[in-house]
Parts: sequence; C-alpha cells; structure tokens
Amino acid sequence: MALYWCTECLPLAITALLPVIFFPMLGIMTSEQVCSQYFSDSTMLGAGGLMVAIAIEKWNLHKRLALAMLLVVGLKPALLLVGFMSITAFLSMWITNMASTAIMLPIVHAVLDSLSKTEAEEEDRELQQNMAITTSQVNESKDGIDNFQEQPNPKELLSAEQRRLKHEQKYLSLKKGMSMSVCYAASIGGTATLNGSIPNLILKGQLDKKFTENGGVINYASWFGFSFPNMVLMLILCWLLLHGMFLGFNVKDTFGCGITRSSQQKVYEMMRQEFRKLGSMSFAEYSVLLLFITLVLLWFTRDPGFIPGWSSLLSNQEKPFVTDSTVSILITFMFFIIPSKIPRCWHAGSFDINGKSDEKTPATLLNSDAVQKLLPWNILLLLGGAFALAKGSEVSNLSFWIGQNLLPLGNIPPVALSFVLCLVVTILTEVCNNAVISTVFQPILASMAIALKIHPLSIMLPTTISSSFAFMLPVATAPNAITFNYAKLKIMDMVKPGLVLNLLGIVCINFAVQTWGSAMFNLKEFPAWANIITNQTL
Repeated sequence: MALYWCTECLPLAITALLPVIFFPMLGIMTSEQVCSQYFSDSTMLGAGGLMVAIAIEKWNLHKRLALAMLLVVGLKPALLLVGFMSITAFLSMWITNMASTAIMLPIVHAVLDSLSKTEAEEEDRELQQNMAITTSQVNESKDGIDNFQEQPNPKELLSAEQRRLKHEQKYLSLKKGMSMSVCYAASIGGTATLNGSIPNLILKGQLDKKFTENGGVINYASWFGFSFPNMVLMLILCWLLLHGMFLGFNVKDTFGCGITRSSQQKVYEMMRQEFRKLGSMSFAEYSVLLLFITLVLLWFTRDPGFIPGWSSLLSNQEKPFVTDSTVSILITFMFFIIPSKIPRCWHAGSFDINGKSDEKTPATLLNSDAVQKLLPWNILLLLGGAFALAKGSEVSNLSFWIGQNLLPLGNIPPVALSFVLCLVVTILTEVCNNAVISTVFQPILASMAIALKIHPLSIMLPTTISSSFAFMLPVATAPNAITFNYAKLKIMDMVKPGLVLNLLGIVCINFAVQTWGSAMFNLKEFPAWANIITNQTL
C-alpha cells in the first residue's frame, strides 16, 4: 500500500481499499472487523467538516470575508502581504487548503494587476509632464528668456524604457511573493484546527484506536490550543522570509511609499465596488455564518480541559458519549433543514384552480445533489484505509515487532529524535502526499514510543504537523501546484524560499512541542494509558 500510494499507480482511494481484500484472505482480520475501520469517529468528524466547508463555499461567504479583510488592512505592500496570508490561513482552518488557494490567487492577481496598471499610467503622465517642462525650458532658453544653465539635467530623467522595465520587475517580484504567500499560508493554516488537514485527523484516529484509554487527550479544543500559536509563529516567520526575499526591508517603501497613494485609492475603490456587487448578506449567508459560529463554539466548549465541558452532562465518567464528530454531524444535519430563504407563509400571490399557491418551497442551505457532487469521498476512503492498515499492523503484531527493532534509537535524546523524524517526514512529503506519509509513519511512531517508553505525542505530534510543511516543490501539495501554474513560477522560485521555510518549520514545531506543548500534554512522562496498551500488546 505504501508503494502504491507513493507511486500513485492507482488512485489513492482505491489503494486504501486493499485491506478489505487482503486482510480477510490472509487471516489477519475478519471482513467485518476491517470494514468497521472505514467509518470511525475521526472519519465522521472529517465528513462533517467537509460539508460545512461546502456550505460556506456554496453561499460565497468566503469571498465576502476575503474582500472585507483586504478593505480593512489596506494596500500598502507589507500590510497587503499580511492581509493575503491571514485571510488564506483563516480560510484553510475551515475549508480545504486547495479551495482556499484557488479562492485567493485570482484576488491577489486582480489587486496587483490593478495597482500595476494605475501606477504605470501615473508614471507615464509624470514623464510626459517632465518632458513638456524640459521642452518648454529649452525653447525659452533659445529665445533668451531663460538661462540655459537652469535646464534640468537629462541624466536625471530615466528613459521611458528603463522606467517600464523597472516597473515590470517590481510587480513581477510582488506577484511571485504574494502568490507564494497564499499557498504557504494555506498549508500553515490547515494545521491550526483538527479538521483543517487530513494528517491531523489521521493522528487523532490512530491515538483513539491504538490507545483506547487515552481519555480524549486530543480533541478540538486541545489541538487548537497547541496548534494555533504555532500557526501564528509560522505565519510571522513566513511573512519575514517572503518580505525580505521579494519586497526587501526598506521601511519607507514597505509601509507606504512603494505604491503611489493615488494608485492605492483607485484599487481600493475597485475593491469596494466588488464588495458592493455582493450586495447585503442574504438570509442564507446569515444562517451559514450562525451555524458555523455555533459549530466552533460547541467544539471549544465540549471539553475545554481546564473546566468540565457541556458534554460531561451527557456522558458518564468512564467514557465520553459525545465527541467532536457528534457536534459536526449535528450542525451538518441543520444545513439540510434550514431553508435558504425566509418562508412566506402569509403569501398573498396568485393561486391555481385548486386554491394552492404557486410559490415553491425555498431550497435548504444544502441538498444531497450538491453534497454528492462536491464532497471529496476519496478523502474519507483514504482515512478509512489508514485506520484499517494501522489496525492490521497492531493485530498481526507487526507494529510491536517494528517497535522492538527501533529500541536502539533510545540512545538518542527525545528532542534530537523528534528533530530527525521531522526532517525525514518533511523531505518525504516533498515527493509524497502528506496523508500517505502520516498513514505509513503514525503506526510506526506509536510503536516506537511504546518501545522507548516516551510519550507518544512527543514524536507523533511534531511529525504530523511537519507533514503539512512542504513548501519546496510544486508536486508537494495541491496549493503549491495551483500557485506554480497560476503564477507561472519557475522551480527555483519555490525551492529557495521553500527550503528555508521547511527548516524553519521543523525548528518552530519542535520549539512548540518542547515548550507549551510539553506543559499542555505532560510530554515529559510516559502516560499510563500508553503503558496499558503496551501490556496488552505483549
């Protein structure tokens, strides 16, 4: 399965179905046991999150948010870069990384093209005025009216061709930097929420299946509490890197003088017009927004950790009945009930011969046709295949055997081991799908943690997030590929900043794990719930 996934000789989702065939035939697990792995709690959480994302995209709520944010941050180069990255990262927390990149790139290029056009027109106008003044002064000098020595030095006036080339080079660099900021921010933003990236869900699924007594150590609130500060830190580092490489660190140019004020005003007005075209928020948009906010609040308050959550009222003390997937499916269910328009029960329009109103019942916020068409079912199968493969490795004692063979790594300090593993995962993710890498590595890392008597999250958590930090090659992630083609980049355009950002990502995530991550999850100690699994495996 790892070979097929890495080479993609078959679609990823089809390869994920191989355990259904071979585990029963080889006597590892019964067919019923294998098939039950394909729709677990984590899979349902992912399905609910994807359907919420479909509703947001269907009613154009994401575009309204993007334009509103840009109108707030303004059009100065540094702030514009911050705006694009912040919006993309926020969208990637809730919808797919590929969708957020596809949404933002046309907006980026439209803004920069408008700025380039208006600034070029102003430069041409200024050049023509200077040339007219020079010609007038020369004529006056010849007539003896003006002193010829007062003419402006011709060397001080750039030729039209030089000015054009300088202008094109400036905006070419801006487009490269801004475009790459979008795809990088999409990958970084997806790490902040549990449903933001497939490897995050794979980690949760592996923990819940292999360490059944972990007590929900990873839930929506705990993941966000750890990953969101790390995401912010990575966005700052990414902003500094791209700013230095493509915009420079001239404070005067960066914070206001790099783009003329009149150009900013014209483009700002253009963006306001685009925002006005969206019109006022409809009932459907308000409903989707309200349901989305409700979903997030329910996720955070279900089991916040520092205080009992509302789920404690519906569960016993031994095992929680309500999980994040319960909330996810509840809100998804509401999308199929709430209408997209306010029902007009008092309609006084025309009636047919039978006395029935000719007004149709308004459609709901989501319908089955839209979900069947837009929901990426292959992702759900890929998740199921990952969990089935991990369960088969556990039942057959393969994971235990691997863990025993990795015992010599116990001589390496855990911090250094985490760095090495993150580096390996980051390199492999540049040429393989990050979901594939997580699927193959997470069972091995869990067995390694058991064998070495270290906290499983101390190596599983940083490698999971590192699998999303693939910034060098276009084939590494879907956002990279989209940006590479759309912005017409060269390979080296992505390799140079991507290599530095990969290394920064490894340092950043390990710093997070060793500081607030260690305090949140008590990573310095080997947990009792992992020790119980060890005894069971033995």
